[in-house]
Amino acid sequence: MKFQVLGPLTVLGDSGPVVLSGIKQRATLGHLLLHANEVVATSALMRALWDGEPPPTARKMLQNAVSALRGLLATEDTRGGPVLLTHAPGYLLRVDGDDLDLTTYRALADRGRADLAAGAWTSAARTLRAALDLWRGPVLADLAESGTDWPELRTLAQARSATREDLYEAELACGRHFDILGDLETQAQQEPARERICAQLMLALYRCGRQTEALDAYGRTRTALASRLGLEPGRALHAVERAVLDHDPVLGQPDALAIIALDGETRRALPRPTGPSAAPRPTPPAVPVAPVGYGPRQTARPTVPAPSTAVGPPYPAAPAGALTEQRKQLSMLLVRTTLGKGLGGDPEDEARLSGDLAAAIRDEVARHGGKVSGVLGPVTFALFGVVRTREDDAERAVRAGLAILRRLRQYGAGGPVPVHGRSAPRVAVATGEVVVTCAADGTGAVPVVNGAVPKSCTDLLQIVPPGGIRVCATTRAGSERAVAYGPAGPDGACEPLGPRPAGAGAPPPLVGRDRETEQLRGVLDDVVRKQRPCLVTVLGVAGAGKTRLGDELSRLARRSPHGYGVVIGHSSWYDCERPLALLERTLASATRTHRNEDESDRDALTRTVHALFGTGDRGAWLIDRLAPLLRTEPPAPAEWPDLATAWRLLLTGLAAERPLLLLLEDLHRAPDPVLDLITELADAAGPVSLLVAVTARPELLDRRPTWGGGRRDALTLTLDPLDGTSTAALLDALLAPTGRDLTVDLRRDLLARIGGNPLYAVEYARELITVAPARPAGPPRLPRHVRQVVASHLDTLPPVAKAVLVNAAALGGVCCTEGVAAVGGLDCAEVAYWLEHLERRGFLRRSRHPSVTGALRYAFRHPATREVVDELVSRTVRENRRRRAEAWAKQTAAQLSG
Repeated sequence: MKFQVLGPLTVLGDSGPVVLSGIKQRATLGHLLLHANEVVATSALMRALWDGEPPPTARKMLQNAVSALRGLLATEDTRGGPVLLTHAPGYLLRVDGDDLDLTTYRALADRGRADLAAGAWTSAARTLRAALDLWRGPVLADLAESGTDWPELRTLAQARSATREDLYEAELACGRHFDILGDLETQAQQEPARERICAQLMLALYRCGRQTEALDAYGRTRTALASRLGLEPGRALHAVERAVLDHDPVLGQPDALAIIALDGETRRALPRPTGPSAAPRPTPPAVPVAPVGYGPRQTARPTVPAPSTAVGPPYPAAPAGALTEQRKQLSMLLVRTTLGKGLGGDPEDEARLSGDLAAAIRDEVARHGGKVSGVLGPVTFALFGVVRTREDDAERAVRAGLAILRRLRQYGAGGPVPVHGRSAPRVAVATGEVVVTCAADGTGAVPVVNGAVPKSCTDLLQIVPPGGIRVCATTRAGSERAVAYGPAGPDGACEPLGPRPAGAGAPPPLVGRDRETEQLRGVLDDVVRKQRPCLVTVLGVAGAGKTRLGDELSRLARRSPHGYGVVIGHSSWYDCERPLALLERTLASATRTHRNEDESDRDALTRTVHALFGTGDRGAWLIDRLAPLLRTEPPAPAEWPDLATAWRLLLTGLAAERPLLLLLEDLHRAPDPVLDLITELADAAGPVSLLVAVTARPELLDRRPTWGGGRRDALTLTLDPLDGTSTAALLDALLAPTGRDLTVDLRRDLLARIGGNPLYAVEYARELITVAPARPAGPPRLPRHVRQVVASHLDTLPPVAKAVLVNAAALGGVCCTEGVAAVGGLDCAEVAYWLEHLERRGFLRRSRHPSVTGALRYAFRHPATREVVDELVSRTVRENRRRRAEAWAKQTAAQLSG
């Protein structure tokens, strides 16, 4: 006789499944099986079978259930199988280990865990998967469905999760990150506060080249821990985040998470590799991958030598050819805080308050994507863009400075931190080019920054008034699209006043998008004609014109004869603390139509819901469930399910009243629960005229490869670069107000530099108008914002991929595998893989004409990319690589001529 408890309770006899009668009989057997071969006290069984005080006849009912089970066991198994004995102070069910799936599972899990600890990852993965395959659902799922809630059920559920995590660790060590990525994402979504799952998901995403999403996963877990438990992530998970930010080479090791969990001193004390065989390149893809046919990539990757079996390197040295010194533009934030006089000079009180202030500053810096690099007395130093460049580093630094001032004012109101007078906090932000030297040993040390920015920021801090903030002219130029400023002083310093209102400034003209505009106009008509929801996705790289096309769609909808209503929302990088911020913005937009002047958000919501659903119970329920979106603090995760349902109902109700356009911008930044909700809305809205239009960068498809696929009414528009004629027309329109004419040569040069990107055209026009009006014949320099956009895109690459681009730039406009390998001293197979990777990522394009040796050739897809890549390294390194490129070209020519 076989017993199965890992799922619904099942008993298999010689002739098939055995029918158990009555819930008490099933519960008695189930509880005894959970404690097979152990004595279970009668009192324990009675507590398990009855909630609260058992009835007077409970003992007799238990005896009847036991008697029936004995008869069943004797009838179904006549070969000395399981035996149910009376054994003081209760009962003992003897079952052979092979006859109970729980016993088999525990044995397999213990064996797999032992293999994992011994480094036998393939065997561990096979054994752990066999253990998990025994599960058919939750333990005793049928009893749990009827209300049974024993501690043993929760304990076994936790054990199953731990075994699953052990399996993921073994699979990651085997290099099967592509294979388990989907499972990891599902588990992380189901258990967002489970730190080990988060660490494994981050590692898998990083090895798949999706560093940004790895950091997003950390943010979700941090938010879940804070909102549910009031805790910060543990040291091990924080170390994984640090490793991803620093592109730590150890992430390429099979047992990466175990090594990262060690403290820094222990890691540095580990033996270092010696000799070439002990130093494989530790880029994320260096981990062996699954066989061909698994995961999104269908071609084999280059073979990377395994670490030496000698006692030695637990992780390899820094990647050969990786860039340890780079030129970057970053923003520095300095905060000066001074404690008040009410502490009585007690050093313990001062230390405690200083720690609280430092924690508040560090939290705001991290929330805005920066990194605290040090504290010197009352001054805290923070850097934005040192580990990874972002196109809005200056804006992040300014917003962080404003947030720090607000928080310190709140903290100091009536307390020991002065908010007025000469001792009030002061903040300064400076931006400029620096040379960043990264640690080459993979320990994740703070990079060294050299340049004039630290001194200029320190000088700026000296002129900041108490309680104020000042930024330099470069910071203002890099952030004034999103931040409003007061007038600049004689030294160029100015005070940020706060976020700039959305939509400030006239949008650029829409040029070269006639085909896309006609498609959107047709979709607006089709949605009304078919009375069905439709999902439209507009994809494009940074600057391709997604927002401008979204504005045009909104204009078309408002002017449509169908009478469209328009609801607009957007995702932003500063939504990390408010995962449902996109829903909050759409709710504010949806209630704007019914809002009266000087009316509160709650009153506007009430008016909107009552207009759509009446004043009865349904309306009251919707208002109650949507109200968390109006609070200052973000909704708790427990409120999300009902809130999501209410949000869908509200939008569906609006669409039932009149055709509705829901326009959601920058969806690639939205968290996974929001993406799921939008998908559900498009799928389940019912027979209403609802057009859900989203704009996103291609990274959205990295996270959701099937986005929009398989739906009856879905359209995806990919915005390609503008052709030369459209680019010229856009440039002329931008320059028309100034009356400036371009020479033929300057126009040709500008069109090549712009490369069909509308944002680049806007920035070059601004450069011509504001910076270089006195140089009509010369080409303008690469605009600062364009440089930041390209640099931000480059910093999403693994270190070796970026180094391959630098080597390719040294070869000129066109390169091939052999040339790049010669310049960088890399293996040809590895270079070939990275060149193909860079082509897929849009940095390079494949030439139609092979080299003279028949090899594939690649060229930079955009001139700005090559220019920024060329400036990543110092002049000395750049010249050295160019000499190598020239030597390789001469050697190749000599071989061909010989």
